[in-house]
Amino acid sequence: MQRKTEPKVQVFSEIAPLKEVLVWGEPGIEALLGQLLPKSKSLFFSYYEVSKAREEFRGLQALIEREGITVIRAKDAAAHLLDSHLFPSHPESIKELKSRLLQRAGEYYQTYKKIKSEELVRSGVESSLDDIYLQVKKDIDRILEEDLETFGETATIRINYVLSLAKPLPLANIFYGRDQSQTLANKIILSELKWDIRKPEVGVYKEALIELGYRNSLVEIASGALEGGDMAILENTCYIGVGSRTELSAVRELCQKLWDTLESHNIQLVAVINRQHAEEAGRFTAPIEDHMSVMHLDMFWIPLRKKLVMANRDEMDRRTVLRLSMKNGEVMTEELGGFRDFLVGQGIEIMEVSLQEQRNFATNLLNLGNDTVIVALSKNERVNHELRRRGFRVMSAELNKLVNGYGATHCLTAPIKRSSH
Repeated sequence: MQRKTEPKVQVFSEIAPLKEVLVWGEPGIEALLGQLLPKSKSLFFSYYEVSKAREEFRGLQALIEREGITVIRAKDAAAHLLDSHLFPSHPESIKELKSRLLQRAGEYYQTYKKIKSEELVRSGVESSLDDIYLQVKKDIDRILEEDLETFGETATIRINYVLSLAKPLPLANIFYGRDQSQTLANKIILSELKWDIRKPEVGVYKEALIELGYRNSLVEIASGALEGGDMAILENTCYIGVGSRTELSAVRELCQKLWDTLESHNIQLVAVINRQHAEEAGRFTAPIEDHMSVMHLDMFWIPLRKKLVMANRDEMDRRTVLRLSMKNGEVMTEELGGFRDFLVGQGIEIMEVSLQEQRNFATNLLNLGNDTVIVALSKNERVNHELRRRGFRVMSAELNKLVNGYGATHCLTAPIKRSSH
């Protein structure tokens, strides 16, 4: 699968016409197992039917491909790579794989039964944990059959081992394929994810990206957490969100490693900071709802055109802007005031969305360029109507199940190549 020549990566603007986009692929057995974990570990908002979420993902991929955009699936590359890898303790057969997956499901069910049952009641989920556990066991069979048809026996065994069995927790969130990496300018920035259940995802993505031929485009960060949903370039500014996930120390390292490229293209680097969340994040041992709903920049803010963004007014007004630059090998910082004032000073119009619209993932859209967007849900009627009134072509992916993992269209997709300005 590895390409003979290094493919070009290029994202100098979040709104430029999209040519190639990286995704993980459908959520799999690892996401099924995540349904048996408490929210503090799974990071899921609520229970959702993984089989229907898989259909939603395929629908989103088809929607993107119908626009003539190339979709690159990291899961397929990982499976191809693992087909020739050996692991000392991986299952030797599909029968053994299934047995170990069912055993792991049973362990999670027994370990977290009380807390998970209470969470389901509080969330208003009609199904009991027993019902969910039964469905998980049935769906393991179904997904294994689909994986066998797609990847073959050896790759099916190994990729499911890596995603569901190799670590104490399954890589249940890996299908949110923007978090692990983000293309900025001509480099792919590999993330450093904050929470334990997600940390191993980056290694899987790194190997997949190398398999796809992107080795020389990769930039790694070691100084704190940095997540893909917090990064975007619009016109002459690279915006990096800092709050409950991404840390300022990581942005400083990113400045050092990307500065020459940004400076050569006259792009300034700014951190968009929720100081309260950044301070609290270091004290909490599990994510809280207040953090999760705005954990990344793309959860409340998104570029639409050169001089137009969509944002939730409340979170935007909580954020301040810090400009970072390099001088004599040192990172320099400059406070620039509130985020709203900064945007207005750049001549950018703000299309505001309410708290409820933001929590319905209104801002978490994929901009295809040329005034075309894919939104997560059609139920954001006012926002979608306003986009159309402003001349946008609006398509809805109807991600009713997938959003229960605290992510939507933007979180599921990581552009690798956009057209030049």
